[in-house]
Amino acid sequence: MALSYISVLFLIVSLLSISFTLTSVRADLVNDVCAKTQKPAICLSALNGDSRSKSANLEGLATISIDISLKNMQSAHDLVNTLLKQATDPKLKTRYSSCLENYNDGIDDLRGLPALLKSKDYAGLNIHASAALDDPSTCDDNFSDPPAEAPQLKAASDKLQGLIDIILVISNLLKGGDRNL
Repeated sequence: MALSYISVLFLIVSLLSISFTLTSVRADLVNDVCAKTQKPAICLSALNGDSRSKSANLEGLATISIDISLKNMQSAHDLVNTLLKQATDPKLKTRYSSCLENYNDGIDDLRGLPALLKSKDYAGLNIHASAALDDPSTCDDNFSDPPAEAPQLKAASDKLQGLIDIILVISNLLKGGDRNL
């Protein structure tokens, strides 16, 4: 009877130990991925802010990053739309119209990523994520001459570029076959 109790206790302690180890490994995975990005703070905030990250592998983190990026791309699109409606300067109207097209393209690019991830087309994932990354920066380029880009749009663009970079880092890791890092 005592041997049976000790065996059960040992089994429970072992399972708890494995559980804590896996949780630690997942946290390390997020840290390892984010350390490879251009903006680690944005990456850490985004991935640690999503409860799915705790149990995610690289493909799971890619899914989370795509979801977050798409949500932020849509928010930036909505912001551009609002700025366009409020603009009175013809130059700003033209620039915001161009940006609206950029963000529409970005939304389309990001919407195609889940299928590429599901089919394990990591090179395609990388190519289309790169295209999505170009869209906010192309919008930013419209404001190289005065009038200046609205600060809230610049901030949204910077954050979005940091988020999409997570997808690029993960796609490169997946292309290299390093799915567990």
